[in-house]
Amino acid sequence: MLNDRKLMILQAIVRDYIESAEPVGSRSLSKKYDLGISPATIRNEMADLEELGYILQPHTSAGRVPSDKGYRLYVDQLMEIKQTADKNRVKIKTELLRQYNELEQLLQYTSRLLSEFTSYTSIVLAPQVKKSRLKQIKLTRIDDAHLLAIFVTNTGLIQNPVFRVPPNLTGDDLEKIANFLNQKFAGMPLEEIETQLVQTLQTELAQFHSTVHDIMPEMFRALEQMSDISLYLSGTTNIFNFPEFSDLTRAKDFLTLMEEKQVISRMITDPGGGQLKITIGSENQVQRARECSIVSATYQVDDQTLGWLGVIGPTRMDYGHVIDVLDQMSRLMSQALKDKS
Repeated sequence: MLNDRKLMILQAIVRDYIESAEPVGSRSLSKKYDLGISPATIRNEMADLEELGYILQPHTSAGRVPSDKGYRLYVDQLMEIKQTADKNRVKIKTELLRQYNELEQLLQYTSRLLSEFTSYTSIVLAPQVKKSRLKQIKLTRIDDAHLLAIFVTNTGLIQNPVFRVPPNLTGDDLEKIANFLNQKFAGMPLEEIETQLVQTLQTELAQFHSTVHDIMPEMFRALEQMSDISLYLSGTTNIFNFPEFSDLTRAKDFLTLMEEKQVISRMITDPGGGQLKITIGSENQVQRARECSIVSATYQVDDQTLGWLGVIGPTRMDYGHVIDVLDQMSRLMSQALKDKS
C-alpha cells in the first residue's frame, strides 16, 4: 500500500506523461506541480516507486514513465473523470439523435463521433442478433424451393436468412405461420425462440401444416449461421499521431489487429457482465495489443446489454476524458435505441 505522498507523485507522473509523452524527472515535477516537497524528496520517492514497479526508466532518459502497473493504480484510485464541455455535450446529443434513421447510421455515426472526441481509434460493436428481441417476422417465398424470413428486432436489426422449404407450402400457410409466430414470440430474445418451439409449441404448430416441424429448425439454423459480429471502426490512422507508434513494426501490428474483428470483439467485451472495461498494455491477452490500452462500455435497453463501444490507443491514454465521453455516448445510444424499440 503506497502512502499519500507516493500516490501524489505517481498521479503527477502519469498526468504529465499523458500530456507530454516525455519521461518525467523530479526537477520538472517540482517546478510544474505544487507538491510541497523538494526535488530531492521527489527523487527518493520516485526511486521507491520504480523499485515497486509503478514507474520505469527508459534507457535513453534520466526521467521516468509509468508502467502498466502504475497506470492500473492510477485508473483504479487516482484518476479524475474529465467532464466534457457543455457545448460538446450538446453536439454529441443533437448530432447522434439527428443521425438516427436506421441502426447502421447510428452505429457508424457513433463511431465517428467517438473518434472525433477522443482522438483515438473507435470501435462500435453492433447488437448481437441472438440477444435482440423479436419485433416481427415476415415469410416470403422466393421460388419453389426457397423461403426468405425477414426478422425485425427491437434494436432495428433486420436479418434475412434464406432456406429451403417443401414446394407444397402455400402462401396462406406461410401467412398463418408468420402470424402465429408474431403472436407467440414478439418481444422474446431470438436465442430463446427455438427452445420454446421445441419444448412447448409442437402441438400448436402442427395445426398449420405437417411440414412446419421441418421449416422452423431450418429457419433458425440459417439465422444462427449469419454473422453475429459487425464492427464499425473510425480513426484507425489516429494511432500515427502518437510518438509511441512511430516505429513501423508497432504501427503495422496495430493495423493488422484492426482487421481481425473476432479478436477485437473479444477484447472490448466483458464476459463477466461489467458495463465498463479497461484493459491496459500487458493485461491484454492478444500480443499485438500489449502496447495499447482499451476502454469500452456497454449500451443497453431495459437493462439488457445489446453491444459495446470503445476506444483503443496507446497506454499513455487520457483515461478520464475517454471514460466521460464513453459514458455519454453509451447513455445516448441506449436512449435512442429505447425510443425506437
